Amino acid sequence: MTFMSSLARKNSVAHRLIIRLGSVGLVMAMAMAAGLVAADYHIATSRTEERFQQIEAGYLASVAENVWLQDHERLAQLVAGIGQFPYVQQVRVTDEAGTVMAESGTREDPDEIARSFPLTRFYSARELGIGRLDISVSKGRMLMPVYHRAGLLFLANIALMAGILAALYWQVYTLVAQPLSRMAAHVRHANLDTGEWKMLPGDLHDELNELAMAYADMRRAIERGYHALQAREEHLRLLFDNSPVSLWEEDFSEVKKAILSLDGAIGGGLDGHLAHHPDFIDRCAALVKVINVNAATLALHKAPSAAALLGNLEKTFTPASRQAFARQLVAIWNGETQLSVEGEVKTLDGEPRVVVVHWRVTPGHEDSLDRVLVALENVTERKAAEQALAASMEKLISTNHELERMTEITAHDLQEPVRGIVSFSQLLERRMGPTLDGETRDLLAYLKAAGHRMQDQVRGLLTYAQTAPMGTAMEPVGLDEALRRALKDLQGEIERRSASVKAGALPRVMGNAQLLADLFTRLIDNGLKFTRSESSPRIEIAASLDGDMVTVSVTDHGIGILPSYADDVFQVFRRLHGPEQFPGIGIGLAICRKIVERLGGRIWVDTMVTEGCTIRFTLPRAP
Repeated sequence: MTFMSSLARKNSVAHRLIIRLGSVGLVMAMAMAAGLVAADYHIATSRTEERFQQIEAGYLASVAENVWLQDHERLAQLVAGIGQFPYVQQVRVTDEAGTVMAESGTREDPDEIARSFPLTRFYSARELGIGRLDISVSKGRMLMPVYHRAGLLFLANIALMAGILAALYWQVYTLVAQPLSRMAAHVRHANLDTGEWKMLPGDLHDELNELAMAYADMRRAIERGYHALQAREEHLRLLFDNSPVSLWEEDFSEVKKAILSLDGAIGGGLDGHLAHHPDFIDRCAALVKVINVNAATLALHKAPSAAALLGNLEKTFTPASRQAFARQLVAIWNGETQLSVEGEVKTLDGEPRVVVVHWRVTPGHEDSLDRVLVALENVTERKAAEQALAASMEKLISTNHELERMTEITAHDLQEPVRGIVSFSQLLERRMGPTLDGETRDLLAYLKAAGHRMQDQVRGLLTYAQTAPMGTAMEPVGLDEALRRALKDLQGEIERRSASVKAGALPRVMGNAQLLADLFTRLIDNGLKFTRSESSPRIEIAASLDGDMVTVSVTDHGIGILPSYADDVFQVFRRLHGPEQFPGIGIGLAICRKIVERLGGRIWVDTMVTEGCTIRFTLPRAP
């Protein structure tokens, strides 16, 4: 902005400042002039009164004497002398009859100060009135120099003020208006690079320079924030457009108004109203404004374009879609801002899609609901897989149940022939034992031992089949109570082996009291069995909480299990030692695994423990 343009611009800061200062100065100059006029007028009137007193003291007696003597010539001289006083415009002497005896000047100015002096004479000891002396002073002539001096003072003040205002205007323009004008121009062209901003000239460090520097810093910060916001918007737009999930940006503001209009008109909740007025759901659905959709939405509905989809939205609705939308209306009624509900949509060619609708009001728009993000998660394949898995699980459970029943029947049926083998081998040994040679007797002994092992295995298989059947009832059970039952069953063996069984605090779990007691019995018996006879068994039981599960450990100090066999020991009839070393048929830990898995946990050998054997299992924690 140039100096002349700033001067011509009536709404500029400098112009308004000078106008205001000029108005104040003008008022002050007028006030000073008025004050001067008042002071000079007072002085002039005071001097006029002094002159009246001088005339009364110096001329009045002479005038009275000459009036008494009827000396007209002398009176004319006296009147002319009085007329020489400043501002006197007329002097007149009249006798007692009012006849003018002498007169000087005329009354040209009606605005006057008049004074009348009576003329008296003592005669025969009494005072006689012989006439009057009238003097008229012109106020106009008296105030003329007053007005002149006041005008000169006013003009001098105006000239001085004009000079001061001009200098002040130039300084305001240079120091204030011009820098502010540059800043304003830069604001209007904020897309310019920061380098084009020119700071104030000179090496000034005043407030405006600081303001300009602060503005430059603010502009750079705004520019950085603007570019960051643009980058973030672009990033979010890319995420929106390329998200594999169907995304809808919608405006629910009119829907909220329609719902709020029902406030006070319906009794109870919105669910009942929607059940009796399903048309309200369709009316609200028509009020939703779709702002934008992404590519995944077009793919989900097999739409060639957004316009094709938005123009045929009614084709995508199903009864399940309306139920899901009704849940959204209820959420708005209840003041909720997010919701997930399962629904169904159709493609434009009528193919159904099972979806999970994730409805969420974006932050900052909770009052108006003019920005709502709706995500449709396509779970069609997952639903089909879940249904296939449920069918497979049902079939597997049925097959497993049938297998358990067949295993139990088979084990039960095998007991009779096995008993026959053992009985006939014993009968053969009694009848022919003395006549048999040594080799035959050894073979018969092997046959009898094999029969006994088979008999034990059949009994174990039957026990395995009958343990923890499908549909076992579960309830909160204290592990300490199950442990006490197990120790009571093993009391004789514990005393015979001089064993030590120590247990810490045990929590309550979800399980079956009989199965848990059987589980502890088999694990403790396993620890007693696999401890060498020359040492006293030591068994330690502890438990810890891990979220919703309880982890129990049973530790013995026996011979241990090699890490390579940590999984094999839980297989049916899997033994790591011969019967001549340690008794058993290799089914105890298999039964333990079946019990734990049936109760919803898992069991394993802790291979990190190098001394003895530590078996850990988990169970659901009781509420």
